[in-house]
Amino acid sequence: MGFHKWPDFSQWESARKGTWRRVASTEGMTVTRCEVKPDARYDGSLHRHSEEQAIVMLEGRLRLRVGEEERWMEPGDLAFIPANAYHGGLGVGPDGAVYLEIFAPGRMDYLPGFVGPRKTEFREF
Repeated sequence: MGFHKWPDFSQWESARKGTWRRVASTEGMTVTRCEVKPDARYDGSLHRHSEEQAIVMLEGRLRLRVGEEERWMEPGDLAFIPANAYHGGLGVGPDGAVYLEIFAPGRMDYLPGFVGPRKTEFREF
């Protein structure tokens, strides 16, 4: 617990090429800092998981879909995603994007070295 800086946590590239994450987690909450390069590849697939999620935009733009709603998110925007709702990023602006993802309860499957089953279910639309 206590105080940390994002560089304290290792950075890794997610399954979406061009998206880099740093993850801090407890059993009750996970916070992920995502940096998305302008050339990140999006395939249009959405996913869902049993945790509630919030996204806080810090820099750039991200096209986000939650259920049937879709919009561009910009710095200062906040999105809440209910548990088990299909959602996902659909694109990124010309400068990329930086945002925080907050999950409750925590996502141990996001931690480096986790060897159990992933809790995310993907679906293409």
